[in-house]
Amino acid sequence: MRTLLFFLLISSNLLANKPELIPDYFVSYETDKKPSNAGSRIKIICEFDADYDLFRELRFGMNGSNEQIKMNDKNEAVVIRKPQKAVFQFYYDSNFQEIETDSIEVKKGQITIISLHFKARNEPRPVKKPVIYLYPESDTEVSVQLKTTGELTFSYPDYVSGWKGTAHPDGSIDVNGKQYPYLFWESEQRFNTFDLKIGGFLIDQKNVIASLEKHLSDLGFNDREKTDFITFWGPQLQQHKQVLIQFILNDSCNEFAALEIEPKPEHLNRVYMVWRGIDGPFKTFLNPQNLKKMNRKGFDVLEWGGIEIKPTNSN
Repeated sequence: MRTLLFFLLISSNLLANKPELIPDYFVSYETDKKPSNAGSRIKIICEFDADYDLFRELRFGMNGSNEQIKMNDKNEAVVIRKPQKAVFQFYYDSNFQEIETDSIEVKKGQITIISLHFKARNEPRPVKKPVIYLYPESDTEVSVQLKTTGELTFSYPDYVSGWKGTAHPDGSIDVNGKQYPYLFWESEQRFNTFDLKIGGFLIDQKNVIASLEKHLSDLGFNDREKTDFITFWGPQLQQHKQVLIQFILNDSCNEFAALEIEPKPEHLNRVYMVWRGIDGPFKTFLNPQNLKKMNRKGFDVLEWGGIEIKPTNSN
């Protein structure tokens, strides 16, 4: 039945000369011929649009819970819960986007069938405001090469086969006779999920500023860098009741862009914040992230940026 529904949806789009659009999930019901005294059955069925690992545990949340279930060889699983209305979150692995549902009614005497279509993490998203501060111990002629994974959409000063100029101990840089507080770039990247292994933080709206101040201090940002970071990201994060954030650090940032600087700094510190807004019930799958203070001695470079990950929903 679910295969037929997908086929009908795709066929109707083609007949209407519309691009193919497969929903992330749909819900159906059937009578439970062997109802359980413990509650109603929820049957979860997973499909994928790319290669996947068999028998992986599916992480899911139900009205804020944090649970794991083992899928069978057909990528199906059944759980039993009390009849209720619930918002679900589903996460398979880092190769696929998370799925968050609208409110779904778990009905008494019915099997609630939630068919999931996991999409590969390949949706372009803007990496916003990566800025680069260079802190030589004395005025130094530098060359900065940036190799972005995605398309470079903006830079300031203009990036033409690299940036060349004179870096000053206060972090500013002279390029083509003009002084800039930092180097700035943005690009479109294909990045859509959190890395469960490194952890993260779930922050309430009222605690956004205090939490950012603490985490940036833990990393070793100075007052100017914290101010630049928080005045850019703070208003965006405060638009949501909660935000889930995670910091990607140093060599892991090569996923977004490679950065080469001559002369080579003693310490190249890179910090990218991955985040998503949450406006409904949610319990994070991430453990608290362990943040260590960066080494800022000698010729030091700090780059920070971020990327927002929006949950996928049914259309």
